[in-house]
Amino acid sequence: MNFQFLAGTALALAAAIFLPAALADEGHSHDAAPAAPAAAALPRFALESEAFELVGVRQGHELTLYLDRHGDNQPVNDARIALRIGEKDFVAKPHGEGTYEAELDEATAEATGELPLLARLSVGDTRDELHGEWHIEAADGHGHDADATPAWRHLLPWGAAALVILLAAAAWLLRRRPAHGAAA
Repeated sequence: MNFQFLAGTALALAAAIFLPAALADEGHSHDAAPAAPAAAALPRFALESEAFELVGVRQGHELTLYLDRHGDNQPVNDARIALRIGEKDFVAKPHGEGTYEAELDEATAEATGELPLLARLSVGDTRDELHGEWHIEAADGHGHDADATPAWRHLLPWGAAALVILLAAAAWLLRRRPAHGAAA
């Protein structure tokens, strides 16, 4: 096999692979359906004591709390929950089976970083305090995780493929050029 045949075959193969995807506009690609965009994980915390487990999930100004017994994971429905998040106090109200809700102020709803947590629970005659830290990752302001892959990184494979094609074409053209000192 000669070099011209291999270069031409490589060029034709590259065009056959990359050209259909490059010409297809959105919705007309024959590739697999794109994965649904990953939803940013909502800020959450988990606190435990010997008697209880408390999980909190922040969505906007609403903090949803899930309370269950540590030993058997049974939901606790008759609790009174007072929270201290950072320097602010909140009271959670029952919302369903083992579920409670608290309305957060603007500063707490948008807080990031490490926040100290204290949950005071009253369940019947039982009192308990759960302590911990709430680590909240910062988002980039557009609902994306700050550590997400930049958009230009998705174009990197296309750029690499274009570079390979250009190098193959340049090598092919150089091979076609007559050698120095050859008769014309």
